[in-house]
Amino acid sequence: MLKVAIFNFKGGTTKSSTTLNLGAALATPKRRVLLVDLDGQRTLSFALGMDGATPTALDWLTKKQTITPTPTSIKNLELIPGDIGMFRLQAESNLFTPAFKKLSGFDVVLMDCSPGLSPASVQAILTSDRILIPTLCEPASLKGLSEAVELIRGERKDIPIEVLRTRYKPRLVITKEADDLLIEAAVELNYRLLHTTIPENIAVAESIAQQKPVLQYAPKSSGASSYKSAAKELIKYWEAK
Repeated sequence: MLKVAIFNFKGGTTKSSTTLNLGAALATPKRRVLLVDLDGQRTLSFALGMDGATPTALDWLTKKQTITPTPTSIKNLELIPGDIGMFRLQAESNLFTPAFKKLSGFDVVLMDCSPGLSPASVQAILTSDRILIPTLCEPASLKGLSEAVELIRGERKDIPIEVLRTRYKPRLVITKEADDLLIEAAVELNYRLLHTTIPENIAVAESIAQQKPVLQYAPKSSGASSYKSAAKELIKYWEAK
């Protein structure tokens, strides 16, 4: 079971929509995928029409009994919904390792982390196998990316980190400048900058409102095709021996 934390210090970098749409693209008849909503804002849960569903991530982390994730409308894609009470989570002990032991049959677990350093985000980073950082090609987002990678490297020097550029606008000068900075920083900070980019695409935003992955809502959109490409690129690295 491959455990991936999707994290960025900064909010608004499409962590939830990336978790949702990558999960939808990765789920196949031969690959069972679990999404875990660790953000008390619960955007991921809302985007699947499951905000308020139980058992929640807080139940998964704090209760001893095994819980059953909630199936989604996509075959082989399941969810552990978010909980507004995540702020009550204490960081005094490792909650994630025993929680993972209660799961079975999943090939990939994608954890949608809240921005900043909540106890859940910290523990997800410390117990995951890989980190995926979505980022916008904007100064504030790049600052958050740099800080996130430096923080992670301070605790886990060798964990693989992938960076995915989202809401990408290739014609802008600021985007080209950001690309140069990201390529340079990839060597210095030891992360992989994915070749695939996710373009600015209204269908991705609309799909959240319609409570569907963009692959269902607008399967022929540039957003849907880009997330499929990102999933293909990522799984190549994630399944590499």
